Amino acid sequence: MSGALIESLGVGLGPGPPSRVSGRPAGSSGALPQPRPARRPPRQGGFTLLEVLVAFIVFVLIFGAVLDALGMAMRNTRRSAEVSEAALWAQSKLDAIGTIEELKEGSDSGEFNAHYRWQLDVSKQEVERTDGVSPDSFPVELYRVELVVSWGDRNRRSEQHFVTLRSMLKEGQF
Repeated sequence: MSGALIESLGVGLGPGPPSRVSGRPAGSSGALPQPRPARRPPRQGGFTLLEVLVAFIVFVLIFGAVLDALGMAMRNTRRSAEVSEAALWAQSKLDAIGTIEELKEGSDSGEFNAHYRWQLDVSKQEVERTDGVSPDSFPVELYRVELVVSWGDRNRRSEQHFVTLRSMLKEGQF
């Protein structure tokens, strides 16, 4: 090749512009570039077995606590419904005493339905007068009415107590 042709190709034999063949300035030493240190492969993005086990244990503990709380809430709801029903039965029975049923001293018992039972105790309530007037001159008699409403079986029996006072005109008054 002629020198003009070599120069037109940009391949230099001495100092001058960079060579198109090597990309290094012409005339630089022929030392090879230093190799880069080998890269480690990137770490996988998954979880280790230990991390998965710890997460599972935390989940189980929280899930157990939530289930326990839900169970307790359901028991409390059922208990509240039973107590409310017992109170309604008691109110009905106490309203009947002295109006539909005669108000008299003594005890009685019965069933509202297959699930709820009642026991009634009626006793005279003595009133101490502090104004010096004889208690016999008072035109009404007071009765203490105690009602126990129970439900459940022998293993899980529940009951509620209700106490009130009822008055009744003495015989011969009005």
